[in-house]
Formats: sequence, C-alpha cells, structure tokens
Amino acid sequence: MILISLLLKIILLFICVLISVAFFTHAERKILAATQRRRGPNVIGLYGLLQPLADGLKLLTKESIFPSSADKFLFEIAPILTFVVSLIGWVIIPFDKYSFIAELDLSALYLLACSALGVYGILVAGWSSNSKYAFLGSMRSTAQMVSYEIPIALVVTTIALCTGSFNLNSFIELQNYTGWNIFFFSIFIYYIFYLWCC
Repeated sequence: MILISLLLKIILLFICVLISVAFFTHAERKILAATQRRRGPNVIGLYGLLQPLADGLKLLTKESIFPSSADKFLFEIAPILTFVVSLIGWVIIPFDKYSFIAELDLSALYLLACSALGVYGILVAGWSSNSKYAFLGSMRSTAQMVSYEIPIALVVTTIALCTGSFNLNSFIELQNYTGWNIFFFSIFIYYIFYLWCC
C-alpha cells in the first residue's frame, strides 16, 4: 500500500511538473511575442492554450535523425539523462509543510548535486555526435552551467549557515521567524557572485 501511494505521488508530481513547464513555455512565447509586436501562438485552442499539447504531440511524432558518424546509443541516451536528472531534483522539494515525496536531511545538497549532474547529458550529447563543433558547443554550455552553480551553492550555504541545517524544510521554517530578509540577502549575494563569476 505504501509503495502504491509513493508511486501515485511520483506520477502526480511528474504530470504536474510537465504540465507546468509546458504552460510556462507557452506564457514565455506569448510574452516574447507581445514584446516583439507579433501575435505568438494563437491558433490552436482558445487564445492558443492548446499549443503546448500540439508541441508535445509534434515532438513525439518527429522522425529521429542521427548524424552518420554519431554513437547512436549515447546520442539517444543523452537527452534522457538530462531529462531524468532534472526530474529527480523535484522529489525532495516541499510544496507545503509535509507534502514531499522524500525527505532528506541534506536535501539542499541533493538538489545541488542533481543540478550539477545535468551538465553530463549536454556533454555526452556533444561528444556522441562525433563532431568537433557540436562538442565545442556542448563544452561551452557546460562551462556556462557550471559557472551558474558556484553562486547558487554559495547562496544555499549562506541560508544553511543561518538555519543550521541543509534540510529544505528548515529553510521554509526560517521564513516564519525572519520573514524574507535572509532570502533578499541571499539574492544580493547571488548577484554579487554572479557578476564576479561571469
């Protein structure tokens, strides 16, 4: 029974994350279209609200094209690796006080580790194509993602020092006592280190 409950939680989280990402992408396309004085997605459904579903259907029915010299196994596994690593980070995020799939004492470090593992999918995708240009592009993307992780890790460390724990639930409980002051301070630190790293 516990296993079925856990499985249902994982499936529900998976569906909610995918739907929210699809509609945030739709909102981004609408906002970019408005700033560029064009219509954006407006044909499929009311106000173009079914556009994310049409995009997903198009993605699923697309023909797979492989470079002739690519390592086909790694070329197929790279996007799956990136996708899975980005989803397993959501497992420990608390949506309410006790609504999470798994609680870890070092959940902030787990989240940082999941974001750090995402670069391997991009690196494998560039390397498996067996093209030096794709590999250089993936190395550049990897370097950019790693440079973002340094300020984020310093901000998480700052909040962990203030709470005395790396548990995300303790980060949330800190807001009851300090309000948002520590988080504004952390954003300020992130901005300074972001400018310093980039």
